[in-house]
Amino acid sequence: MKKIKKSIVTPKWVKIKEMYEAGTNGSDKYGTNFEVGGELDMLCHEFIDMMGEITRKVGWDCVIEDIKIDLWKERIWCLVENAGLLPEIAWRDDKESDRLELENSWNGEDEDEYEYDFEANANEAYNIN
Repeated sequence: MKKIKKSIVTPKWVKIKEMYEAGTNGSDKYGTNFEVGGELDMLCHEFIDMMGEITRKVGWDCVIEDIKIDLWKERIWCLVENAGLLPEIAWRDDKESDRLELENSWNGEDEDEYEYDFEANANEAYNIN
């Protein structure tokens, strides 16, 4: 496991965390807590970019300022989510729509789509003329 000794990540994290704690209204809905594109959002983007760059250069299994990189990533993810800076993921809506469509088809709403009269068409199945 590689270890990097610098004092860049911790001060940036402390600033982000203090800004969050001082300004949060408790909402995690997108755009209702902190301004999207505002100062906290930009600091979070910088922090995330920094984590990505460290991961790319050093690898995923490293310790930065005595903290595993996975914990740094988890911290920023939770803060961004709780600050209302994470937009809803579109595929969740698509996935729910697909689930409801499948559920409706199992409940018989699309029943005629799969109807086939085997007895009336027995000659087709057994090549009987």
